[in-house]
Amino acid sequence: MYADFNYYQIEYGGKVIGSADDFAHFGRKAERRLDTITGGKLQFAFPTKKKDKQAVKDCFCELTDFLYQLDSYQNTAMDNAGVVEQADGTVRGKVITSISSGSESISYSAKSSADTSLMEAAKDKKVADAMILSMVRDGLSGVPDANGVNLLYAGIPYPVRRE
Repeated sequence: MYADFNYYQIEYGGKVIGSADDFAHFGRKAERRLDTITGGKLQFAFPTKKKDKQAVKDCFCELTDFLYQLDSYQNTAMDNAGVVEQADGTVRGKVITSISSGSESISYSAKSSADTSLMEAAKDKKVADAMILSMVRDGLSGVPDANGVNLLYAGIPYPVRRE
């Protein structure tokens, strides 16, 4: 992984994930996402400058936090609120809009006025993927790898590692 639980807690100041096991689980997911977005450059050309290393570690920790929160929200929201599956496959949480007492009628809405970006990401994978990509772009824009090539550079050919 690109950062350990100690770095997460002390250097990054992470408070969302409470256990090293949870950090390791969601850290592996974050690592795969970073590797996909950076074309695997971090595996063979991890940055050498201190500030660039720190940018990668901070981005990794932010992404790990996000994936943990996303999973937590999905688990609790689905258990507590119930869901309505839309025709396009997206899932929306139910919100009670009215209750009648006469013959016990309850009306639900699939839209909440309290929706947040995390809630939207939990309900729609495309939103989550866009947020992850945005998070990585914000965290790694302008950060070079060990070869001096921007981590987000996706062009070809990629320079061969210099010894």
